[in-house]
Amino acid sequence: MEMPGGLPMADLGDDRDGLKLDRLHLRLGPVLPDWPAGLVLRVTLQGDVIQEAVAEVLDGEQAAAPVPGGVAVRELDALARFLGVAGWPDAAARARRLRDALLAGASPAEVREPAEALLRRVRRSRTLRWLVRGIPAGPVDVAALLDQRLAAVRSALTSTGAIPERPGTEELPDLLIGAELAAARLVVAALDPHVGAREVVRHG
Repeated sequence: MEMPGGLPMADLGDDRDGLKLDRLHLRLGPVLPDWPAGLVLRVTLQGDVIQEAVAEVLDGEQAAAPVPGGVAVRELDALARFLGVAGWPDAAARARRLRDALLAGASPAEVREPAEALLRRVRRSRTLRWLVRGIPAGPVDVAALLDQRLAAVRSALTSTGAIPERPGTEELPDLLIGAELAAARLVVAALDPHVGAREVVRHG
């Protein structure tokens, strides 16, 4: 049943303490600002905490197509999305300009200096660290994933070090269980999940 304005009506379910609490079903994606292309998350909330999650990729074949410009473009794009979700539009715009320069034919060496400046600025931001520290994302927190994103950008531009493996869609729901809804988009942006083959995965 839907309430006025198209909002779903909550039902009841047991929480982890055995209490009956309202359960609300929401969908995130496939079209959101700074959101992985084609990703749909259907979540069940009790309060503001995700209790169940279903991940689906629409048009997975198209999403799996190679990214023009290679790994450096992909990593800068992922960093830009994260910074956009974190509410830092200026830094996100700088990351996108570097990504666009690579797409326009610039070499990694040509964008390395401004990229290093951006990475230092992001790494030193106390406000950003305060925002993301302690937000769980599986065995680590979003702050640790941000460090991985920054290291991945540097590795992609310098061809040194390993690029961390991105989780698949099948891993995403488990990493979101227990997260607050307000943090879910930050977790997804920090994980930068691989949205490849069409699949539906349910957990909770």
